[in-house]
Amino acid sequence: MKYLSFIKKYYGIVLLLIVLGIIVIGTIKQYYRQKEIALYRQKTIGQVIDLEHDTKANYSLEYSYVVDDVKYNGIVGVEFFKCSDGTKGCVGKKFYVYYSSKNPEYSRIYLGKYEKHKTTVEFFK
Repeated sequence: MKYLSFIKKYYGIVLLLIVLGIIVIGTIKQYYRQKEIALYRQKTIGQVIDLEHDTKANYSLEYSYVVDDVKYNGIVGVEFFKCSDGTKGCVGKKFYVYYSSKNPEYSRIYLGKYEKHKTTVEFFK
């Protein structure tokens, strides 16, 4: 019975700590991936392959790129935007992709003049 009252009393705090822990772990993981890209940076050409509507105001831009004959995909958060030719999310357009030579699956796409539409936090440029 004591156990149940303890859970009821601190349920909100425990839930908040779990959520904060998940956010902190995700942020640290993202930081170290981006740091590795900065340290072992290589450049290739990638292509935007999809713009997916995730939530009311958020979208995911999926891109693909090839390193040593191996195809990789990446995803970056963006707000809705169109290329200057009217293409939604620049799907089908090519951009530079920076990746880690140590782990080529770690990458970030450089959208040029459309960089301002990214919503994913980037710690290193």
